[in-house]
Amino acid sequence: MTAFPRILVTNDDGIDAPGLVEAERIAAALADEVWTIAPLGDQSGVGQGISMHQPLRLSRYGERRYAVSGTPADCVMYAMAEFFANEPPDLVLSGVNWGANLSDSVMYSGTVGAVLAANHLGIDAIALSQAFHARSAVDFAATEAFAVDAVERLWAACDPHDETSRCCWNINFPMLEPAQIRGLRFTRQSGGAIVAPQLIAGADGRGLAYHWLRFQRDTAGVVDASADVVALREGYVSATPVHGS
Repeated sequence: MTAFPRILVTNDDGIDAPGLVEAERIAAALADEVWTIAPLGDQSGVGQGISMHQPLRLSRYGERRYAVSGTPADCVMYAMAEFFANEPPDLVLSGVNWGANLSDSVMYSGTVGAVLAANHLGIDAIALSQAFHARSAVDFAATEAFAVDAVERLWAACDPHDETSRCCWNINFPMLEPAQIRGLRFTRQSGGAIVAPQLIAGADGRGLAYHWLRFQRDTAGVVDASADVVALREGYVSATPVHGS
């Protein structure tokens, strides 16, 4: 028996990301009907941003599977306006992001941004992110083993009749073999992981200067046992409540 009549899946890594396929598998195990409406390309780091200065274009990738030329929040807004104006999805799943969304990085996350956009519209939503040791070594084994149970547990803890008890969560899975994971820990969003912004200088083909923006990070100083960072460090799946309204 499935838990949901309908789930909407989105992400910030784009319609071709391997984590999106994993999220669709998770949704299929939970819902009678799965819709996917994801960004056309990589939208990492855009947070809750929406497109105000360019039009949105929709591309069909299959039955109930579409890409939007915008941000993760755009995808949620587009889906609600075009497909679900009269009957919203029961849950939005965003991810599975390749890379953890923890600590003070959460505010920049497009994966979490989609969840906050959904929650702002009154739709329950959960972000899913898989930590990694090497970006090229894609491995969603931990997510595959624990995601369905985690979503069901979080959903069961929410009161659908209580507006203050909406289901809006940010889940992170450690990069461990499933047998090594110690369970699910309820956590809070921590601070202190971003040390400073950095600029990486370069020059284009005409010799004109440009810079890439990145962050200098150090999670070693985060030691509070209730922090999301510490939960992953100690081998737990981290579930942190987030709020969009």
